[in-house]
This record gives sequence, C-alpha cells and structure tokens, in this order.
Amino acid sequence: MPMATILYGECIAPGQTAKVRISGLADQGCDLETDACETVSDGDVSLWIGAVGPFHASATRKDACHVAVRFKEPIDGRILEHFRCG
Repeated sequence: MPMATILYGECIAPGQTAKVRISGLADQGCDLETDACETVSDGDVSLWIGAVGPFHASATRKDACHVAVRFKEPIDGRILEHFRCG
C-alpha cells in the first residue's frame, strides 16, 4: 500500500543528481518531484531515501518536474515500515 508521507532524498543518474521529494512510496516504486525541473531524465537511476539506499530503478518523466520510478527489485517491507514510523 503506498504511503501518503512526503520523504526527501536524491535521485542520481549518469552525470546528474537532483534533490527530490518522494511520495507514494511502495515496494515496487514511487513518485518524485524536484525543483530542478528537467534534471531527472528517463532511464536508469539510483534513489536515496534520506540516508537509505541506493535503490536501483527506472525513471519515467511524467512532466517537467514529476517522475515515476519503478524499482528494479522490490523494497523490503522493513524499510517501508521504517519510513511509516519515522
């Protein structure tokens, strides 16, 4: 079940790093929003949620400042629970 909480992290792609707000965190993926619009492009990325990561994923741009992320491996339920309690 996705979380309604907004988390903060970094999205890293080859030659690019963007500070992001993470929403809808679930075991299979999440949504990202960044103030550095156009910084995160489609393709392979690594996502850090706070100091936890990296989580390897595929990014798909939704619009200039919003990106959908699909994790290459599901996130462990204990990590999801950590962020629910944090």
